[in-house]
Amino acid sequence: MNGKGLKNPIFLFYLLVFYVLMQFLWWLYLIFSLYGDVYHEAGEIRHKVIMLIGEGSVFLLILIIGMMMIRRAFKREVEVSQLQQNFLLSVTHELKSPIASIKLFLQTLKSRQLEENKKIELYDQSIKELERLDNLVGNILLARSIDNQNFFLTKSAIRLDEVTEKIISPLKQGILRNHLLTAELEEIEYTADPEAIKSICTNLLENAAKYAPEKSSIHLKLARQDDQILLTVCDQGKGIDDENKKRVFEKFRRIENEMTRKSKGTGLGLYIVKYLVEQHNGSILLKDNHPQGLCVEIRFES
Repeated sequence: MNGKGLKNPIFLFYLLVFYVLMQFLWWLYLIFSLYGDVYHEAGEIRHKVIMLIGEGSVFLLILIIGMMMIRRAFKREVEVSQLQQNFLLSVTHELKSPIASIKLFLQTLKSRQLEENKKIELYDQSIKELERLDNLVGNILLARSIDNQNFFLTKSAIRLDEVTEKIISPLKQGILRNHLLTAELEEIEYTADPEAIKSICTNLLENAAKYAPEKSSIHLKLARQDDQILLTVCDQGKGIDDENKKRVFEKFRRIENEMTRKSKGTGLGLYIVKYLVEQHNGSILLKDNHPQGLCVEIRFES
């Protein structure tokens, strides 16, 4: 038995369960032997044996159920720990990347004599990186507020199409600059938190851009359907298999391996989107986009 095995809580748990089972069997053996010495009538011995078997079965059943529940809890804790580690790796990369870019832009502006148009270009790129950093920090703080149950909506009558239109232009110049975004926005008035709607649309479009190939199409649609308001974002990426369609709404959950992934992200986007949609009494569903990709469908009661 090596030191690693002794430090593994699951190994220690199974070792303890094995010890309890051995003690239980030894206890049964001793009691059966005692019955043979104390009782001499077959009927009385049979009654005591049946009673002992019944009590032992209840004990064994409780032990098995408890073992399964504890094992499930262990596995869940290990999974959450791994997700948090992946999140830290991702956030470290996501924070360092824009900071390094901004530092490089500023050093270039300081050390070189540049033409005015080149300066403006570097300023614009710096602003885009700062906006990216601001969105990342905003998502982290929002997820924290959700966990602490101290996030509150400020709802008012707004034009959903206007709120959505405002976020499209900066995204086209940023994360969507290498994709073909098309938008169908119907004029719709709705009582909602404008910042929450912005966060929903931004996260959905950023998520689509991260997983869809460059130069591929991303389609955003806002329309009324029957008595509901329908918001959909469809991409032409690899999509998500049915098994993971519900799991991606968990905090920190990402389908790719963090060490080998090509796309950026923290695993907070869809978690935040789902929460904000439900706070507006809406529903969110992931569907396959034919022939390829994923469609995120959100429905609000109008």
